[in-house]
Amino acid sequence: MREKVYSLVLLLFLLFGFMVANFYLLQKELSSLYSLIIREEVDKVRSVVEGTISAGGDPVDALSYYIERSRLLKGATFYLEGREVVVPGSDISPSYHQVVVEVKPFKFRLFIDTSYFQEINLHIKLIFLSLIFFTALFLGALFYLLKGYYGEKLEAEKERQEKERIKSINLVIHSILHEVKNKLNVLNLLIHRFEKTKEDKYLNMLKRELQSINRYVEETADLRRPITLNPSTFTVGQLIEELNGRLGELLKSSGVSFELSYDDCKIEADYERLLSALTDLVKNAVEALEGKSKKVIKLEGKCDGDLYIFKVYDSGGYLPKELFRPFRSGKKGGFGLGLFNVMRTAKAHGGDISAYVSNGWTIFELKIPTKSSEIPPKNGA
Repeated sequence: MREKVYSLVLLLFLLFGFMVANFYLLQKELSSLYSLIIREEVDKVRSVVEGTISAGGDPVDALSYYIERSRLLKGATFYLEGREVVVPGSDISPSYHQVVVEVKPFKFRLFIDTSYFQEINLHIKLIFLSLIFFTALFLGALFYLLKGYYGEKLEAEKERQEKERIKSINLVIHSILHEVKNKLNVLNLLIHRFEKTKEDKYLNMLKRELQSINRYVEETADLRRPITLNPSTFTVGQLIEELNGRLGELLKSSGVSFELSYDDCKIEADYERLLSALTDLVKNAVEALEGKSKKVIKLEGKCDGDLYIFKVYDSGGYLPKELFRPFRSGKKGGFGLGLFNVMRTAKAHGGDISAYVSNGWTIFELKIPTKSSEIPPKNGA
């Protein structure tokens, strides 16, 4: 906003400078024109005098006759025996422009009336001063109106920013509640399975889910804060098995065909973080297939040197414009935190996340180092 005001002020000053420069050039051109007209008048007088002398006539009488018919030459004097004699018919005034012309053996002083030029010059100056006055008046009124306009705009912008801030706070609260609700559903499922089987593995999974909820709430409270990692060694098979158990009901109820293909090798990473990231990617794929006739999701895993590459395919074949940014979601009611947290997890591990469409598939590609030594020291996201 401030830049626009400065640009407008600069433009107005440039226009004012252009006007002053034009006035200066006009004055210069008029001065040149006046000098040219005076020189032409002097040349005519010289021609009359020289012609009369050549013809053997009286140059004084010829000059007197010329004065009667000239609009510029109002009078003349000539020097005779050391004194200055006025040519008959002359109107002598000190305000007239004086030019001395010597045509031997005579020397004339010509009195040329330039009041017409001075009047034109005065009119131009008055017009220029009027332009300056009205321009200054216009600028003053414009600045006054701009001050009021931009003052209102500034207040409106402050109000808009405050509304956006409140909206962002509400989005954070709702997104946390939404995610916690999802995790509570997982907890309820684990509790149900533990009650039926009394197996310790479900109890351990319950503990991990509770820890996951606690860590999620803490970190989501400030998305600018780098996430922390707790690396451990595990097999991809373990990870995929728990992922499948966690999302089995969701996939089944959504009518989605889930295909798995992966290299079962050991990796060193934050198990819970990676499980959460893959869960978010698969859930994102499920949501992307809502309303689609073909519902297929594929999860592929491949060990590639020091990297393990996870690819999540969905048959939607569509990619939203804004990805991996908080509060930017292509889904109605979405908050955009799922993919944002996937990106944070990938960056914290020293890996990367990308998305693209190929042959009708939407593909999210998550790259994670296979060794914890590859994780950046600061664990920043």
